[in-house]
Amino acid sequence: MTSATIIERCHQFANSEPTELNADSLIGFFQLFRPDGAALAGLFDQLDVGDQLHLRLDRLYSATGDDRRPTGGRDAYFVVRRPPAIDSEQATLLGQRWLSRVAKLADTLGDGQLSEALTPLPKFRVLEGRAPKHPKAEPEKSELLKSLQVGGAQLLERIEVGPHATALRPAYYFIACDTMLRDYLMWPLYEAALGEAIADPFEPYFQLWQHGVKYRIFGNDQVDLYLPRQLD
Repeated sequence: MTSATIIERCHQFANSEPTELNADSLIGFFQLFRPDGAALAGLFDQLDVGDQLHLRLDRLYSATGDDRRPTGGRDAYFVVRRPPAIDSEQATLLGQRWLSRVAKLADTLGDGQLSEALTPLPKFRVLEGRAPKHPKAEPEKSELLKSLQVGGAQLLERIEVGPHATALRPAYYFIACDTMLRDYLMWPLYEAALGEAIADPFEPYFQLWQHGVKYRIFGNDQVDLYLPRQLD
C-alpha cells in the first residue's frame, strides 16, 4: 500500500474530497471523529499493530472528550479539560521514566547528542499552576531543551517503517502540535520495526499529558513539571 492509497483511504473515512492526495491534506483528520473516535474503527485493519493503534486513539478520545469550549466555539486541537488529579511523587516518577526511556532509545538509534544531554538524568521539580512559556529565541534556550525539541522530535524518523508513518505523521502531530504525544500514538508502528525489546518511551509522557501536566526546561540539569491547580 502506498502513501497515496493510505491518504485516500483516510479521506474516504472522513467523507472528504481533497484537491491533492498528500500528507498535509490530512491535517485535522482525527478532529473529524470527535468525541469518541468510534467511526475510525477498521482504519488500520491491514496492519498487524492496528489494534494497538486504535487502542491509543481510544485513550486520546477518552482523555479529551467533546471539543466544545465552555465559553462557546470548538477546540482546534485536542485539549484535556478535566484532568484527573496526580500528586507530585507520581508526576516525578513518570517524568523520570519518560526521559530515561527517551535516553535509552536515543542511544539505541545512535543519537549521541540527545543521549548525552539526558545523561545523567536531569532533576525534576514539581510546581502547580499555569506553566510559563518556553523561550522562543534560540540563544535563550538551554542545550537540554534544544536537544529534546529537535532530537527528540526527530528520533523516530530514524526508523524506516513504511508508508503509514509517512502518510499520517502530520495528522498525528496536529492533534495537539505535540511531538511527544504524536510519537506515543504512533509508537506501535515503530516498535514493531525496532526488532528488540525497548520500553515505550512515550507512554509515561502520555500519562502526564492526560493529567494536564506540562513540562518546562530553563536549564540543563532540571525539568519543571507543572500540575494543574486543584480547586477545592
